[in-house]
Amino acid sequence: MSLRFSVVMPIYNREKYLRQAIDSVLSQTFPGYELIAVDDGSTDGSLDILKSYGTRIQVIQQKNSGPEVARNTGAAASRGEYIALLDSDDFYFPATLETYDRVIRAFGSPALIVGSELHYHDGTPTPDPPPATCHVEVLKYNDLLSKGVSLSLMGSLYVIRKSVYDEVGGFRNSDPKTWWGDTLDLVLRFGTFGPFVLIRKPYTAAYRVHEGNSTKSAKLHAEGYLRIVRTERKGLYRGGRERRWDRYTLLGGVAAQWAVVYCWRTGERKAAIRLLWGAAPMVIAAVVNRLFRRFRKPTSLIVLPPK
Repeated sequence: MSLRFSVVMPIYNREKYLRQAIDSVLSQTFPGYELIAVDDGSTDGSLDILKSYGTRIQVIQQKNSGPEVARNTGAAASRGEYIALLDSDDFYFPATLETYDRVIRAFGSPALIVGSELHYHDGTPTPDPPPATCHVEVLKYNDLLSKGVSLSLMGSLYVIRKSVYDEVGGFRNSDPKTWWGDTLDLVLRFGTFGPFVLIRKPYTAAYRVHEGNSTKSAKLHAEGYLRIVRTERKGLYRGGRERRWDRYTLLGGVAAQWAVVYCWRTGERKAAIRLLWGAAPMVIAAVVNRLFRRFRKPTSLIVLPPK
């Protein structure tokens, strides 16, 4: 079988969670994949864990350059039709790649697929996986910017056709100090490619909640989102003036949520105010869009029957 998926996993000092992330890929019910693990200059035992898997995974070492560079490094070495992203502290369920393959076959090789997340708190029992034969519920859009629902920015949910990834140039090559907001930037860079399919059920990845989550760095994320706002104002994202409103509503929704839920409530009030002020036109667009959304006909849910 040809390679459908190249699972790209950036790793930086994740020895506590790394083995579960790798094992979740190696236990997939779908056989057409490769796992490319990019060690981003780890100083703990992560590299030893990677080497213990031998030829079952491809390991690439690089000096610490940040997750965006690591993902681009892995993508450059990939051979699959699709790039499937997985962070080293999250994990897939056994039928995740099979679910993605069902979506790809049903919708004629969409440019972008975003899966469904389950939040899993570190130290609690591992959640039961969805049944391998369950039906799949999805929403289909012309492209990501035309979506009519909220969108998760959990990187481990994103599956991108390799040809599209290469056309865009992948992620920014930001350094370890400026990579914050990487998934939002990815969304804006790939937003005009279609079709786009959003999976509602089943869950495709577990987001592990732990003390080292990047979401704990509220101020750094806020600064990252402000950099993205400046990029938008320079007109550097695809879609031009015709899709500006769509980009504004997406960016403004994320900025507002981050400022209120993550910054303000955790005491980073200056960061919250700076983000809301810097992204004010986008936040206003997001609020207006949300008000008018209730008057629009919702996108019909498509159900793919069990295999």
